[in-house]
Amino acid sequence: MGFLSPWFLAGLVAIGLPLWLHLLRQFKRTPQPFSSLMFFERRVQSSVRHRRLRYLMLLALRLALLALLVLAFANPYLMRSTASQNRRHLTVIAIDRSFSMRDGEHMERAKEEARKLVRNLPSRFVAQIAALDSHLETLTGNETDRAPLNAAIDGITAGDQTSSYGELARALRLLDKTANMQIDAHLISDMQQSSMPANGFHDLQLEPGTAFELHSVAEPKKENWAVESVTVAPQIFDPKKSRLTATVAGWQTSATTRQVALVLNNRTVATKSLAIPANGRAQVEFLGFDVPYGENRGEIRIEPHDSLAQDDTYLFSVERADPRRVLFLYAGGRSREGFFYKAAMESSSNSGLLVDQAALEQASNIDLTKFVFVVLSDPGELESDVARKMRSYVEKGGGLFVAAGLDTTRSGAIPVTGDKVSPSNAAQAEGEADTQHPALAEAGRFDNVQFLRSATVQPNAGANVVAKFADGSPLLLEERVGEGRVLTLAAMLDSSNSDFPLHASYVPFVVQSGLYLAGASDVPSSVVVGSPATLRHAKSETTAADVVGPSGKHELALSDAGKAMTFSLTQAGFYEVQSASGRRSLMAVHADRRESDLTTIPDETLDLWRNTGSKTPVEKTAAGQSSGTPWSLWRYVLLLVLLAACVESVFAARYLKEEREAA
Repeated sequence: MGFLSPWFLAGLVAIGLPLWLHLLRQFKRTPQPFSSLMFFERRVQSSVRHRRLRYLMLLALRLALLALLVLAFANPYLMRSTASQNRRHLTVIAIDRSFSMRDGEHMERAKEEARKLVRNLPSRFVAQIAALDSHLETLTGNETDRAPLNAAIDGITAGDQTSSYGELARALRLLDKTANMQIDAHLISDMQQSSMPANGFHDLQLEPGTAFELHSVAEPKKENWAVESVTVAPQIFDPKKSRLTATVAGWQTSATTRQVALVLNNRTVATKSLAIPANGRAQVEFLGFDVPYGENRGEIRIEPHDSLAQDDTYLFSVERADPRRVLFLYAGGRSREGFFYKAAMESSSNSGLLVDQAALEQASNIDLTKFVFVVLSDPGELESDVARKMRSYVEKGGGLFVAAGLDTTRSGAIPVTGDKVSPSNAAQAEGEADTQHPALAEAGRFDNVQFLRSATVQPNAGANVVAKFADGSPLLLEERVGEGRVLTLAAMLDSSNSDFPLHASYVPFVVQSGLYLAGASDVPSSVVVGSPATLRHAKSETTAADVVGPSGKHELALSDAGKAMTFSLTQAGFYEVQSASGRRSLMAVHADRRESDLTTIPDETLDLWRNTGSKTPVEKTAAGQSSGTPWSLWRYVLLLVLLAACVESVFAARYLKEEREAA
């Protein structure tokens, strides 16, 4: 027996309190009248021998009550020994179904190995089948019949996701704590090096007592070529300026030459020959290729194919469109305010954005849906109908850029967002900026820009401050309003209160922030399997979203179409996505190219992984080992405390009654 909190035993000193309380008063006699005490010797009589303990039963109960209370806090326990051979065994057979298992006959060999394990299960077994990719999915319950196990094995197919051995180890650790059975785990995989956890071997640790066996279906030194990446603009406005760069890589390969084909909508547009070095990579470039109007399904293919043919093709999407229009609204007849902005935006040949200028007073008669985003140049306080129209435009997915000048600071609030704003006449420069934000990714910082006058903005909760002034106040901030976004610059876009238009960073900032508001970064040309597609930004169920998968099936249930925020793209292929804002896009999804590296884990690493648990359950049973677990007794002690307290109350009431009667 032991104590989990032995320091509480110091409370036993409190037992002295009942002893002190129960010591008898000094011995007293009833005074007797006597004529004279002059012949008596004066002496102090000791009363120690006359002291005695009172109410022994009540004293015993109080001592027991205090002692039990101290024991309850000290948390006593007993070690309970449970022989491991007496525990039931749960056999877990996990089959790798990641993208690399598409290579050759890996999956068929894995299924055959799993069927063999099922055949060799002992009598009165308990087993389950699981599939491993980026997470471990249990395909059966704890079965005692081989038929459902074999049916689950037959239904497993290789997918497009990566495999994660760290997720397998985490799931086995959790199962060991919840199943109350000894785990006998089997992993059937190609033992791919890229499936190891990024945080090191620690994430592969298994619980003591878990038997773990590895079954490899990989072939030694298996070579593989793949299209590793494709770089192309998701939108093309001038086919003469179209450009695509593809990278082809080889793993455990010798030097060779491959034919690389550019395919659009199942039609081969161009073909080039590419020399690939041994265990290396090479790039090929296609320029000035024709792209039909609308959304196009593109592929880069290499030939001849190898045994893992699925990564010899790389999917991408590209849209051919006419340049889009941007509306620049100025107030009070200040038509020159848009000169710098229009010149900067249209100086970029790849932005595909053209600027139309109009007076803010005419905004009520303009159809805002014809413009990809709107710029408000120092608008001041908007008229009520214009304010409602502008907010509705943004909530439905439109973009808005607000440049806060003198009139806006006088109004006290930023249009649409409602951020409080006040004037600042102090000249200052930029402090810090988030250069990873899409609005500044290519533009960089506002280096050496002097802002003679600026606006001090107090952003609402949830606003993202992208850049700050030197005094820490926001220079550029972003806010979501419904499905749209608003960028607010606490300065003007012309030279009226800063020298920003005279700096080299002005043109990149105008172009990059414009592309961001236009949604150029929302739909890249290609994403990896497992990436989420954003369906809505606000939790509004007024507009339904839709996702059509590679097979042509609608992936969203009716209950999810009106409230789902994102959708995980779990298959390679083309997805047609319609967001809650009504915008339709074609998303190309490809498998993670780390799966194309078929290099296997070294044998010594696999041996270390096996030994983190126990080698086999038979060895452990033969050794007769047992595991001891502490069994806490505090609940039982607490019950005794309650019982002692009740009995003590009864006796105390009885003795108090006797004393009152005696008094």
